[in-house]
Amino acid sequence: MGKSRMTVLDVKAEVASLRNQLLGARVANVYDLDAKTYLLKCAKAGEKTMVLIESGIRIHSTDFIRDKSNMPSGFSLKLRKHIRTKRVEEVRQVGDDRVVAFTFGVGEEAVHLVLELFAGGNIILLNHEHIILVLLRMHTDDATGARTAVREEYPLNKAPDPRRITSDVLLGAVERSAANPKTSLKDGLSKELDYGPALVEHALLTAGLDVKRKAAEVELKADGADMAKLLKAFEVVDSMIDGLSTEAQLVPGVIVRKGADEDSLYDDFGPLVLKQHEGKFLDHFDSFDKAMDAYFTLAEDKKMEQQKAQQQKAAIGKVERVRLAHEASVAALDAEKETQFHKAMLIEANLADVDNSILVINSMLSQGMDWNALKKMIKEESRKGNPIAQLIHSLKLDTNQITLQLTFGLDEMDEEMQTAPVTAVDVDLGVNAYTNSQSYYQTKKKVAAKMEKTMQNQGKALKGAERKAKAELKNVEVKSAIQQVRKQHWFEKFIYFVSSENFLILAGRDAQQNEMLVKKHMDKGDIYLHADIHGAATHIVKNHTKDPVPPLTLAQAGLACVCRSAAWDAKMVTSAYWVHPEQVSKSAPTGEYLSTGSFMIRGRKNFLPPNSLVMGFGLLFKLDESCLANHVGERKIRGMGETDTDAGSVMGRDDEIADLEDFEPDPDSDSNDDIEGTGVEEAAGEGVDVVGGRDITGQGVEGKEEG
Repeated sequence: MGKSRMTVLDVKAEVASLRNQLLGARVANVYDLDAKTYLLKCAKAGEKTMVLIESGIRIHSTDFIRDKSNMPSGFSLKLRKHIRTKRVEEVRQVGDDRVVAFTFGVGEEAVHLVLELFAGGNIILLNHEHIILVLLRMHTDDATGARTAVREEYPLNKAPDPRRITSDVLLGAVERSAANPKTSLKDGLSKELDYGPALVEHALLTAGLDVKRKAAEVELKADGADMAKLLKAFEVVDSMIDGLSTEAQLVPGVIVRKGADEDSLYDDFGPLVLKQHEGKFLDHFDSFDKAMDAYFTLAEDKKMEQQKAQQQKAAIGKVERVRLAHEASVAALDAEKETQFHKAMLIEANLADVDNSILVINSMLSQGMDWNALKKMIKEESRKGNPIAQLIHSLKLDTNQITLQLTFGLDEMDEEMQTAPVTAVDVDLGVNAYTNSQSYYQTKKKVAAKMEKTMQNQGKALKGAERKAKAELKNVEVKSAIQQVRKQHWFEKFIYFVSSENFLILAGRDAQQNEMLVKKHMDKGDIYLHADIHGAATHIVKNHTKDPVPPLTLAQAGLACVCRSAAWDAKMVTSAYWVHPEQVSKSAPTGEYLSTGSFMIRGRKNFLPPNSLVMGFGLLFKLDESCLANHVGERKIRGMGETDTDAGSVMGRDDEIADLEDFEPDPDSDSNDDIEGTGVEEAAGEGVDVVGGRDITGQGVEGKEEG
């Protein structure tokens, strides 16, 4: 990936995009993704917007789900305390700097969230007087000495004047850049003019100058033609920046790939196509905000893939390290076994010399000779050629041992062993030579037994390490995923399912949702259902056709209605009934009232046959555009001819099963218009009943059944 930060042009375009999405929205919550990245969840008119802010790097809304921290950080908790549930009143760029300021709330309750996108970056929360409440990092400006810390005032309204390029400003920048012979013209102007490398390169290319030439090698005079062209190019850049007004309705975006191929990697993004982008493949987006989301999401995905590969390599490396450690342990034990065996054989080959050495040392010690004097005497005797003294390498009298230099006789050696160095063997002064050799044999047996046990346990250790590695790899697979947020349909807040004939059936989860279903979402032509038992949920069949709802759909809705009633717990078989919307009323008889979620049913109730209490579950999915042709004509109304209308038009399309957005009723419609003015006297001949709550008459009046 090429570009990693936002420029001034990017900030201006992004603020314009965010204003259209966020003004008037309320902050639902704040989450932290890591120490520098936070997610603001905002809601406006039923639409949820997730705004991702990363200190010093980026700000944009996102359509992708990312893993959040299990526990919110202290900074995140402080943000929640001050901005959660508040309305977004303003989103603006501070001057022409890479600083974005959000305003939440009004008056003395207002707070400002400031995001700095330059240098090390920062996220700062201010009160209505611009006093810092909390910030991500404290720092001091080296130039002015101003401190950015808690309880200090932040210069939110003291932004520098907007930049305006002039011939004097440009000439001064060129001269200062030329003072360093190693600096290129592009780098020098980027540093001096604060336009950013991309816009400076665009201006240089527009003026016909080589961006790679050293600033000292370029001759730009105040009255020269090249200076005039460059000044004109920067004036065009200023007009481009001014053209991205924060009041714009929609700022388009573009992602630039490294090559001319559409499969090449992402290299840059921006709201405008610059001169240096010519000849490269461009991905155009309707919104600059969407372009940023796509660019940085791909960058995050690649980063997570790299981390995943490293974690997989580390997990596999742990198994390899365990295997190598066991092999090294076995090799060390094998070498120790051979060493103990070799020393035992050396003592056996030199029994007489070893016994004489033990005898001499013991006799000297029994005479009370000083240890230091004994060492000196052995050295002196060794120089004189005493064979016993020459065998003794050192004394370890503190452990009652001596170290002898032993070797096999020349007759018993081959050529290689004759040139090998002698072996130092520790001998215990408390026992004779034979007992010392047996001690080495015993040690050799113990080491051999330990090596055998280590080899037997090696398989178990490797299997255990492999199990842990597999568990770690499984966690890596689950953790490293960025998924796109699925748009929630309006009806998903309710209990819902789609019948075999493609009719949407809705049910309330509680009394408030029962009330909402009838008042807001039940239209003329729909069907109202209720179980013939107290404690059942309101069900509605949304009729998207001009024909009556078919019997199979009514039967399935009735079964769901009974199963979601008190009959399920009581294991009691009962019936459900359906009525038309005009028979459902919220007006109670004089002197009575209806609680939330309760309704009056006037007129005839159409009872459905009793059914067994059986429920199942299904998977609802949306078809890809390329698969629609394979599902034409599915989910027809049962019992109708081939030429009849397909019930799949519930979605507004005959062949798309899951797109139910066209089903949303008109919010301006009044579902009670058909029953207004209907009194109890008019309905008395047909019967009156109450559903969804207690019986307001106290007598359980049943509706009159006819036929």
